[in-house]
Amino acid sequence: EELVLDHLHATAFQGCGLGRTILGPTNNIRTLTRRDLRTYIDTHYLAPQMVVAGAGAIDHKELCDLADYHFGGLRTELSEQEKNSDAVCMDRGEFVGSDVRIHFESDDMAYIALAFEGSSWTSEYAFPLMLLQTLLGSFDRAAGKTITSQLCFDVATNELAHSISTFNTCYKDTGLFGLYAVAEKDKVGDLMKTLCSNVAHLVDNITEADVERAKIALKATMLMGLDGNTNVCEDIGRQLLTYGRRLTPAEIFHRIEELSSEDVKTAAYQTFHDKNHAMAAVGGGVNELPDYDWIRDHSYSR
Repeated sequence: EELVLDHLHATAFQGCGLGRTILGPTNNIRTLTRRDLRTYIDTHYLAPQMVVAGAGAIDHKELCDLADYHFGGLRTELSEQEKNSDAVCMDRGEFVGSDVRIHFESDDMAYIALAFEGSSWTSEYAFPLMLLQTLLGSFDRAAGKTITSQLCFDVATNELAHSISTFNTCYKDTGLFGLYAVAEKDKVGDLMKTLCSNVAHLVDNITEADVERAKIALKATMLMGLDGNTNVCEDIGRQLLTYGRRLTPAEIFHRIEELSSEDVKTAAYQTFHDKNHAMAAVGGGVNELPDYDWIRDHSYSR
């Protein structure tokens, strides 16, 4: 999955920082020196880009004193020369409609990620897309046929995939919203047709009852994600870097409750209707997938 999503980013964000592989070539790892690591730390580990978060039985003043003692000497900004260097990539993520297909004849399984440009963390569509992600749902044959949506029902009933999941990845100025599936190589054509038809159908057929069920499921998922102090710390750090402040569960739930079916429909329309997509497919049978134009034309209702 990590490899496929790496290929997805490379094709979706060609020519900008988000498209660069997070795995890196083997040669880079072998040739890294202490100086390389030191330069990286000095360039990227700046005070404004770091958060020290604590949760549980913590004395706030003691935590602040320790943070000041250990991190008080961090640099606060880069020089103009460093800001303009290749080491600091501050370019905007530009989505490019495209796909990459890597076929392995010997592989019986296909691993497919189909995505559309999503929203940034602070976009008005960020929370509606969270609900949309819940509406599309996920399915894993190994975990039992728990049906969470019409898409999952179609996939499970026709045994089109071993698993399918919806992802909604947000960045500073863009995002990726899509589906990841693992399927047998002789099922990929039918699977893609089912994915496209469900995405196209969903845009115009979201009801208030659907949204209310999605709200309950989303809030439950969020609460489960805050189970334990480690998860709470991670949540605090991510929100401070993203929003500049901590959004409490109560505030997030209020924002979710304010959303209507029209809000979710609008977000779905903006994401899917007559939009380019990006796809990465690796494994057997990927040459049996429909071509780019077919997928684009069938992922929205005319």
